[in-house]
Order: sequence, then structure tokens, then C-alpha cells
Amino acid sequence: MDLVISILRGVLGLAILIGIAFLFSNNKKKVDWKLVSTGVVMQVIFAFFVLKTGIGRDIFSGISTVFVSLLSFSIEGAKFVFGPLAVSPETTGSLGFFFAFQVLPTIIFFASLMAIFSTLFRFVSA
Repeated sequence: MDLVISILRGVLGLAILIGIAFLFSNNKKKVDWKLVSTGVVMQVIFAFFVLKTGIGRDIFSGISTVFVSLLSFSIEGAKFVFGPLAVSPETTGSLGFFFAFQVLPTIIFFASLMAIFSTLFRFVSA
């Protein structure tokens, strides 16, 4: 029964989001409902692939491992620059949680990395 309620909650949430998007649309007559339904079906197929197949879980587990290792570089860089201020609260030698020294370096690192990738892809495609 919990599975049915969970699925109904998801469908209701999706319907509400599509309804809000429709209400805020500038031109309601030009909404391509075939395109919207195709997008929803593609999203359901993708979710099934990721959540219910072994290969989908393995692919996203690998992607997750890559991103976790990338983010660990930013944590080590913050520790190098800020010392004990960048150590997370659950580890020894921590001075507590400081947003500016623990979260912002990760955001800056990731944004810089994406800017580099964007520039490289623009350069390669030209």
C-alpha cells in the first residue's frame, strides 16, 4: 500500500508542477502537450533505468564516485588554505562548522571547474 501511495504522490506532484508551469505560461494555446508528455515518459523511462536496473545503478555509482573524489580535492584545498577552520565538525581537530571555510570553497572549486570545462568545449567545438 505504501508503494501505491508513493507513486500517487509522485504523479500528483508532477501534475501540480506541470499545472503551475501552464498557469505561468505566456501563451497557453501554444503549449505542445505531445512534447510535454514525451518528456514525462522519457523521464519515467530514465528513472526506471537508474533505479531498477543493475547497469543503471552501476553507471550512476561510478559517476558518483568520480564527483565525490573531485569534491574531496576541494576539501583538501580548503584545509591547506584555511587550516583547522576547514575541518568538518565530525572529525578530530575541528573548530566547528564554518560555512565560509567549509562550503564556499567547494562551490568556488566546482564553479571554476565547470567554467574550465565550458571554455575547453567551446574551444574544441570552434
